[in-house]
Formats: sequence, structure tokens, C-alpha cells
Amino acid sequence: MFTRATAVLALCLAPLTALADPLTGSEWEPLEIAAAPFETAGDAFVRFEQDGVVFGNGGCNSFRGRYLVNGEAILFGPAASTMMACPGDIGQLEYLFLQTLDKARSFARAETDLTLSDAAGDVIMRLRQRDWD
Repeated sequence: MFTRATAVLALCLAPLTALADPLTGSEWEPLEIAAAPFETAGDAFVRFEQDGVVFGNGGCNSFRGRYLVNGEAILFGPAASTMMACPGDIGQLEYLFLQTLDKARSFARAETDLTLSDAAGDVIMRLRQRDWD
């Protein structure tokens, strides 16, 4: 597991390390957050790109940041996001989505299913792959 104190250094060095990353090139849509269905009229997703870059949409705003994988451990760095006003409850759902990603400390991938867990090992998000590559 990672600690927040080493996160900044690890995220800065991530492009320099060649860790095997089973998420690179995949795109996922959230199905559940905290065991509750995640339903939004928007197009929420997260895409894991090369060199530890993560890109996505919370349902209204786009975001981009960094991530680091080490075995089954995962850590998301701070993300930059657009700041459009979101209609209805989409803004609250988007906030929940981004905050949940920030709490993720481990993952389990089984074909087209991805589960994120917090530091205590509790499942905090379930996602489904949507790019099928």
C-alpha cells in the first residue's frame, strides 16, 4: 500500500519507471459507488492512458490527472477538472465519483469488471470496461 507522504514523489517518478500496468489503455464506466447504483444522465468514465495519465469525465466535467499502479495497489494523484455548471444532481454525483477515485488504494480486475477498494480493503467502486480492447 502507498502512503500519502510518498504519493507525490511516486507520481512524479511514475513516467520514469516501467511497472507492469494491467489498466493502461482501458476505459471504464462506474456501475456502483459504496454499493449503490451510480446512475447519471451524463457520460461518466475513467480512462487509463500511458505513462500514468488518467483521463475521464464525471458526468459533466472532464478531468485529467496521474495514477500509479504497483501490483494490486493503485493511487490517484490530484486531478485538474473543467468547472462547468452541471444540471440537477449531476454535480453531486460527479463530486462523489471523483472523491471515491481519490480514496482508492487497491484494485481487482476480472476481465471486463474492475473493483476499487479503500485502504481498509472495503469495496468503494465497481466499474465495467467499455472499450473492449
